Amino acid sequence: MLQKVSRIDGNGLKGGGSSGLARLADGMTIEINPRDTVKHVDLLKDLPRGTRVFVTRLPKGSFEESLAACMVLRDLGLAPVPHVTARTTISLADLGRELELFATQAGVEQILMIAGTVEPQGAFADTGPIFGSNVLASSGLKRIFVAGHPEGHPDANADALHRALMLKNEFAARTGLAVEIVTQFFFDAAPIVAWEKRIRASGNRLPIHAGLHGVTGITSLVKHGMACGVGASLKVLSARASNLLQMAMLQSPDDLALGLARAIEVDPQSLLGHVHLFPLGGLERTIRWGNTVQQGQYDLKGDVLKVQI
Repeated sequence: MLQKVSRIDGNGLKGGGSSGLARLADGMTIEINPRDTVKHVDLLKDLPRGTRVFVTRLPKGSFEESLAACMVLRDLGLAPVPHVTARTTISLADLGRELELFATQAGVEQILMIAGTVEPQGAFADTGPIFGSNVLASSGLKRIFVAGHPEGHPDANADALHRALMLKNEFAARTGLAVEIVTQFFFDAAPIVAWEKRIRASGNRLPIHAGLHGVTGITSLVKHGMACGVGASLKVLSARASNLLQMAMLQSPDDLALGLARAIEVDPQSLLGHVHLFPLGGLERTIRWGNTVQQGQYDLKGDVLKVQI
């Protein structure tokens, strides 16, 4: 892990976001697709050893493609975390075989278990039956990540999302396996902070990695935001889309990180503990941003955080 250096804010006082930023940066994770893993090995070498790198499962991708990417990451001294999708899983036996191959050939100890977006290719339309089985608990995995939906989901109402979250809490309590939530990226910290408080009050005990968009171009940001964003956070993007200066400020997740950092400083019980980076085509700059924050090399003055990359 890179050394973190506590900075002093514009009032000459420690805090005001610096301790929250240090907490968020500790254990920072990042996402990449299998093809970019092979293509950008030199960039990935800049990540601190042991960094957890999530490997997406593309809609037309294959298990073999994910496995090859995980092997590359393992050889770089990084911790591969492949996306495993219920809708591409044929059967529990097939899932067990894939998890065994991930472990024996690529050293995988952690996965992200999600439903996926393709039409079901086997027995599962969602992750419920998988978490209800014994296949994950008997796999030797040390940690399972699951998806969080702070601003809702287009295919599930609030009650369904709550039931799914409670099922995963029950699974963690029953099996003793570490289960953690990773959210989609967003453009406004306030709804995410409010969501964390709400699900904590309703029984969630799983730690949360808040998804932040990486440092990328305006076109990519708008494209991915409109495709993936829902809820109040998307309204922020829409409102800023016509203002080039505001959009330029939004290209970096500085403001979002500071908003989260200050929220967890005033609420020590918050389960928001780390950030997960979505590069969105800006892998090199996103890695530099993450490394810089982990090192504590940023300027924090009043309500403005500047991460110079």
